[in-house]
Amino acid sequence: MGSTPFHSQSGRGSMCLPNPPSSDILSQNLGDAEMLERILDKPNLVVVEEPKDRGMRFRYECEGRSAGSILGVSSTETNKTQPTIEIKGPIDHIKKVTVTVSLVTKDLPHRPHPHCLVGKDCPNSSGICVVTFNPHSSRRHSFANLGIQCVRRRELDVSLQKRRSQNIDPFQTGHTKGIEDMDMNAVRLCFQCELEWEDGRKDSLSPVVSSPIYDKKATTTSQLKITQLNLTRGPCCGKTEIYMLCDKVQKDDIEIVFRRGSWKANGEFAQTDVHRQIAIVFKTPPYQDQDITEEVNVSVSLRRISDQMESEPVPFTYLPQNPDPYEVKRKTRIKPDVSFSEKSCVTAVSAPAAEQPFPFSQLQTIVPADESLCVPTFDSSASAEMYTEPHDSNSVPDEVALFNKLLEIPGIYDMIADSDFSTYEQEPETNSNQNFPPSFTPNFNHNFTHYNDTQFNMLVNESQSLQSEPQDNEFSPVQVKTEETL
Repeated sequence: MGSTPFHSQSGRGSMCLPNPPSSDILSQNLGDAEMLERILDKPNLVVVEEPKDRGMRFRYECEGRSAGSILGVSSTETNKTQPTIEIKGPIDHIKKVTVTVSLVTKDLPHRPHPHCLVGKDCPNSSGICVVTFNPHSSRRHSFANLGIQCVRRRELDVSLQKRRSQNIDPFQTGHTKGIEDMDMNAVRLCFQCELEWEDGRKDSLSPVVSSPIYDKKATTTSQLKITQLNLTRGPCCGKTEIYMLCDKVQKDDIEIVFRRGSWKANGEFAQTDVHRQIAIVFKTPPYQDQDITEEVNVSVSLRRISDQMESEPVPFTYLPQNPDPYEVKRKTRIKPDVSFSEKSCVTAVSAPAAEQPFPFSQLQTIVPADESLCVPTFDSSASAEMYTEPHDSNSVPDEVALFNKLLEIPGIYDMIADSDFSTYEQEPETNSNQNFPPSFTPNFNHNFTHYNDTQFNMLVNESQSLQSEPQDNEFSPVQVKTEETL
């Protein structure tokens, strides 16, 4: 009985023993392990300097000039940078690295783009860029003098066929779509890296794409910029009409944004208010707080609706609301206060000495005070109906008119200045000499008794001869020579 279970046990034990492994299986396992180790130790390709997305113009081949150079995103006026890649990871057994750069579409799936790359590392008419470098010397490589050359629409199919012949299809998209839906104003750089090991084997890394690059001349992708606003201040109630000058925009793909903190509002305009893609007439939106008591500064910027790209903001100031913008109330208050005095007369006596026309001591008899010219003066407290018309010049007394004519005689000023006018103020009761004006009375207080007959006759004859001479004026004074003058 005891031998039966032994044999059964021995039989079961012989059935559980494994067969020894063959040499082929061992070699296969070693190969898989080495391949797995190599895959785990494979480096990665990384874009450390992205290309600048705006500011570069795609040029046609027929333009006959350089297509320019793609700059790095951190490039400045003083420090120019270029798109740069880097090999990261173990590179112990890598002999060299070959990188092929081509253009692909902006949107997924990234298909080959018909536009071409041109530069010193691009073979003639190939449209791609191929560089080789030793990662042990430098893990990084910058692509200098790399430009984009656009293809005419009728040559798009030919360009894509050339890419297929070069086996350039990084993401294996094939011919799933045509060229109708391709964006000709935006591309991406695609980097395909091939590693060559020391034992001669070659491996390919996964393709890497850059950020989009937009054509500068295309209005759908160009950089937005506000050049000038004709008004930078307006009331907080809005509705202020403003003229904006800007770079080219699409009238159906643009909006004007006012922003301050969390508040945001759009300017009001229609597509017909966009003039030739470079000017927009719009109205400001009302500010969120209509009861502001001081000026509020906000920012104004252009924003493209399709890609949400915005321009650099410019300042705008909201002013407190004015309840009387046309100053109607102020003008209403001022109007009743505007009036003139009853009669403010300026006489020759009250005039300054420098303004008196003649060297007379008193001129009251020439221009009476009650007949003086009246000048209206402003009086804020009087009524508006108290305005007095200016005095008519025809009402000046005849004596003044005659005296003015007398003053036109040449040399009359010197003669009057040398004469004695002590009796001028009082008009004599009788004046039989018609050669003198009514208001003019010469002094005849000379005593003629001491003249002899000959001298007196000479005086009379001389006086008569003066009266017989024609005179230009109506009145002319007569001079009487005294004994001293004879």
